[in-house]
Amino acid sequence: MPKSENQKIKMVEIYDILRTQTDEGHPMSTKEILIQLHKKGISCERKSLSSDLAALKTFGYVQKKRKRQNLYYFIKQDLGIDAIRFLIDATQSAAFLSREQTEEIVGKLAALAGTNKSEVLKDNVLCFDKLKHSEGDVLETVTKLNSAIEDGRRVSFEYYYFGVSGRPEPKKRDGKNVVYKVIPITMVYHGGYYYLVAFREEERYISSFRIDRMRAVAFGKEMPLSDKYEERFREGDLKNSMSSFGMWVGEVETVGIAFQKEDVGDIIDKFGEGTQVTSLGEGRYSVRVKVNPDDPVFLGWCLSYGNKLEILDPPTLREKLKSYAEETLSLYKGQS
Repeated sequence: MPKSENQKIKMVEIYDILRTQTDEGHPMSTKEILIQLHKKGISCERKSLSSDLAALKTFGYVQKKRKRQNLYYFIKQDLGIDAIRFLIDATQSAAFLSREQTEEIVGKLAALAGTNKSEVLKDNVLCFDKLKHSEGDVLETVTKLNSAIEDGRRVSFEYYYFGVSGRPEPKKRDGKNVVYKVIPITMVYHGGYYYLVAFREEERYISSFRIDRMRAVAFGKEMPLSDKYEERFREGDLKNSMSSFGMWVGEVETVGIAFQKEDVGDIIDKFGEGTQVTSLGEGRYSVRVKVNPDDPVFLGWCLSYGNKLEILDPPTLREKLKSYAEETLSLYKGQS
């Protein structure tokens, strides 16, 4: 490559060298920078380099240390080490990603921290293989669904479950694979999985689908969601119904819950800061919160407290929880 062409990218290369190879604890001298430029086939005089470094310093990308010689390091990062660490942790805990996808994304995230810290960040990552999926490309499906949402297009797909074989099997009806046809509303990340929240036209209600279980995803014709459900999901109760317990989409209602003093912290963690706690006396307290009373995760959560948590109202929910507990107890009656 002619020298003149090299010179056009000299500033970019200096920026990249400092971004990837330096930080406050690992500054670089002008001599070291010149060596790195030479490796890239770029010749540069010290005077010209000093001018470029001064420009980068002016715009806040580079800081200079004065010792026996001038030392420079990169200071302007889009993400700090703590933020990168958080994103790496979130990636390794995402069950919908395969081990290979996890390692690839973690490597790219760690590289944002520069050469000196990237290996440390990657070495500190634990990958829980038992939670990682081995089939399907969730990231590709997410890209497709995002396009469908932006364009207002229907989506069709098959849906797979783990069968007794331990392998994914398609949902079937009358011996044929079921094909869902929906209008996508949004995607939600919850509990280590990505979900598609979509309007099912035939049944006229909203459902959620785990994206890692979707196969043969295809676009249909344009069909904007001109229905009350979209607004209700984005701003109202349908979205709130998923916030505390999971992706069980449905109607919500206000319920009264009584509990012991030692569980106040758990209750606030579950329903959020600002939850109004009322004293009932004798070490008991209550809250009034909105939940989906049909969500089995919510019912199981209530029973997990044993006799330390009680549904106060509405009466229909009290009866539902009572039946739920009796059905569970019936499995163990008559057994030693």
